[in-house]
Amino acid sequence: MKVSVAMPVYNKAPYLKEALDSIFAQSFTDFEVIAVDDKSTDDSLALLRVYDDPRLKVVELSENLGHPGAKQVAFEHASGEYIVHCDADDVFHSERFAKQVAFMDANPEIGICGCWVKLFGDEDEMSEFAADDAVCQGELLFTTPVHDCAAIVRREVLVRHGIGFRREWPRVGGDWLFMIDLAAVTRFANLDEPLVYYRRGEQNISAKSRSMEARKETTRLGLKKLGLQATPEQVELQMATGLTFQRSPDVALVKALRAWLGTLAEVNSRRGRCPEAVFKARADWVWNRLFYHLADLGVSLAWAHMRSSGGIQLPRLIYLAKVHARRMFGRSPGPAKEH
Repeated sequence: MKVSVAMPVYNKAPYLKEALDSIFAQSFTDFEVIAVDDKSTDDSLALLRVYDDPRLKVVELSENLGHPGAKQVAFEHASGEYIVHCDADDVFHSERFAKQVAFMDANPEIGICGCWVKLFGDEDEMSEFAADDAVCQGELLFTTPVHDCAAIVRREVLVRHGIGFRREWPRVGGDWLFMIDLAAVTRFANLDEPLVYYRRGEQNISAKSRSMEARKETTRLGLKKLGLQATPEQVELQMATGLTFQRSPDVALVKALRAWLGTLAEVNSRRGRCPEAVFKARADWVWNRLFYHLADLGVSLAWAHMRSSGGIQLPRLIYLAKVHARRMFGRSPGPAKEH
């Protein structure tokens, strides 16, 4: 068996058939699908049981384990050379498996490969992911460098190093923890084309798992894996780099965030995750994006950001003026050029 498709399923009945149809319409056909029903309370399990394709293997859980636990059960049932991650509410390009398998066959040093992802649902947009391993390693200090539902993983790497999703992990963010573990033993890549159509909406795990405590625990665990015994304040700063704030931002938090990026630079240098120039480019992107978020919240926050940046830049002054005009006259500031 070349490919095992790992598909956790929890209350995805409205979308499940479309997802399965796109899997079984793949041009590459040497695969099995391991659908793990995570104690669904809708018709998901019934739909899986009646789906007519002998390559579909259904595993029914007696208790709800959450996404990390259900994904790991699928891994444990997998027999393929590669494991393809698929969510039960997404749609997949008919050449996805063929292109990812061909890439992995041609690049044995790569342990995990993703692709660009086309988001649809509430609004359409494209998520592009870096092809280069060094850039992926740098991004891992902030986020996942491969979209979980777009990943193909070399199963031998997982087995040899005992890597997988852990049932004790929080039910949100397990993909980041999983990839931090992988990054220590293998290389990353992404194909620069959209092969996955990701359905964004309230049915997503990320949308349902809004508990701040769970997100904080995932962040703490991730920083520990990266070599930091993080304090609660550092966990707060790390989450803020992704624009998740535990409290309303203030000037002190802006200054602390600037210092935190310096701490992450030290971690990157100490652990040798990626070249310093690559990390700096990613950290600059994070810092620049933060400006526009802060500017939308308040002028004082935007000024604090600019002062912490070491200088005032004309494009940001112009954006800030547009924000002020919007507040005064109800106008939109228009698109930000440095997002």
